[in-house]
Amino acid sequence: MKFFKPLFTLIAFSVLFFSCSSDDDNNSGNEQLANEQNQLEEADVPIANLNSDISVVGATKNQGTPPAPNSNLNLEISSDKAEAFQNSGFNLKFSTTETNIAGAYLLFKDSDNNNASDYFDIPVSEFNTNKSSDTKNKSRGPLKSSKTLIDGEYEIDVDFGDSFPPGKFCADLCIYDEQENISQIVTVCVEVEAWGGNAAIVGEWVLEESTDDDKYEVTCENQQTIEVDYSMIIKDEVILNIESNGDFYIKEYEEYKAINTEATGADCTATYFDEIKKYDDKETGKWAYNETDKTLTLVSFKYEDFIDPKYSEDYPNGDLILESGEVKFVDGKLVITDTYTEAGQTYTDVFTFTRK
Repeated sequence: MKFFKPLFTLIAFSVLFFSCSSDDDNNSGNEQLANEQNQLEEADVPIANLNSDISVVGATKNQGTPPAPNSNLNLEISSDKAEAFQNSGFNLKFSTTETNIAGAYLLFKDSDNNNASDYFDIPVSEFNTNKSSDTKNKSRGPLKSSKTLIDGEYEIDVDFGDSFPPGKFCADLCIYDEQENISQIVTVCVEVEAWGGNAAIVGEWVLEESTDDDKYEVTCENQQTIEVDYSMIIKDEVILNIESNGDFYIKEYEEYKAINTEATGADCTATYFDEIKKYDDKETGKWAYNETDKTLTLVSFKYEDFIDPKYSEDYPNGDLILESGEVKFVDGKLVITDTYTEAGQTYTDVFTFTRK
């Protein structure tokens, strides 16, 4: 993975500095690095990167600017700001009440309102209608974002190349229908987060407790219902390692017994199979901290399954495993709150970590 050059230089210097200093000096160095990382996000992304280092899945790239708006087709965005990540990009979310949309035009521009040399023509078939990534859907494991879209909401998948820097730029979006009616333009301004950015969360953390236990209702043969755990946990250890240079890994080892739904339904009590199964995996990637919202995002670029290696894989564009989790410190513990919507219902999971 290639770093933005000034960040790479700073990280290299910091590593040398840390190796020759006391713990107090390490904390000071981590804080200085975090401040430098946050400052990178305030810079303007050069027009050269907007011209050559952005791609849109399924789009055609055309020279010049898109055709001018000529109608009042409905097009709305929930926010005129978006958060993006290096080596990964972002999903541009919008909504419309129109039912015969054919596609969208997307034009990027720098903070001085200079247009990129080309624009993207994205067919409606390439719009995301729910949150997705280029990876298999791993339902197990901590800190797994599971955010979906509702009817009328769409996303356009925007990817960055390896050399795309942190900083700010904007995008003009309009949609069009099969009769070549073109909506008015909506503008979204994007901040590309630098990796890292909060010295306080650097370190090795062990999951102490969480509220994301998987439960569901079973209807018994006597027509009563009971709520049961999907599995009986015998042993579970989760380690989250956060490094000052923006790297992270999260490891989980678990031993459990799976629910026996047939026996549970017959006896109307939670019954589990005797076989002990194991779960042993590791996610490795980059983390970013939004200092304004006080949120943490984890983007995995490598997944390792130590039980069944055939499921191990690399993610060139990243796999978003935690999106904007709220960060708080309570009695020295790291508390991460993940709020997400699925099938129209909002859920909140809270993860409490202690330092190892």
